[in-house]
Amino acid sequence: MEKEPTFTEFIEHICKRPLMYCLESTFNEISAFINGYSFAKKTPISGTDFHRFVCLKNSFPTNYIWTYVIKACAKNDEEAISLMKNTILEFCELKNRMNEDEIMQFAIDNAKTKEGEPEKVFREFDNALLKGDKKVIQSLIVDNEKADLLWIGKYPKSVAEQLSDLSDGQSIKRIYESENGQNIKILTSGWPFPIEMILENGEWKVNADKIIELRTENNCA
Repeated sequence: MEKEPTFTEFIEHICKRPLMYCLESTFNEISAFINGYSFAKKTPISGTDFHRFVCLKNSFPTNYIWTYVIKACAKNDEEAISLMKNTILEFCELKNRMNEDEIMQFAIDNAKTKEGEPEKVFREFDNALLKGDKKVIQSLIVDNEKADLLWIGKYPKSVAEQLSDLSDGQSIKRIYESENGQNIKILTSGWPFPIEMILENGEWKVNADKIIELRTENNCA
């Protein structure tokens, strides 16, 4: 009887010859097949640990799923498939010699971080938002006629300080950058959607449209 391949052998094989398992050799199809396999059968990446590992290793908020993170970190499907294979194999190897806490610390220590001026500006904006600091907020956002919603209903000082400390500790991940470098999008666990940053007259500004829309919806609820 032919010996059943190990999980790592299975990953190597499907990433090398995807058309033997999927109709098309796209990242979405291959990752969906691997996910389905791991739901149906216990594998090293079954459960939530692998999601956390991929997020931490790539400086994403840990509430994202690994397939989204891998695809967001790659330029195209070919690169995404290669990154997926290498990441899964690395995680499997780590599981053979580390416990859960050690694996997550490894991910943090080896995280791919890229924080520049846009991220610093957003952190300043986020802190000003918690404090309802109108002057700072106005100086850091793209003009919006409903901007007053951003400094209405600020948190009490003690609460704002605690939330500010939490915000400072959250990672920010750059997921998009335009070819001219004047428009980027970032992700942080404090917000349910990407935040757009725009370079205006040499200064980075927060496009707060989605944040204002969210506050408008909450005020109308």
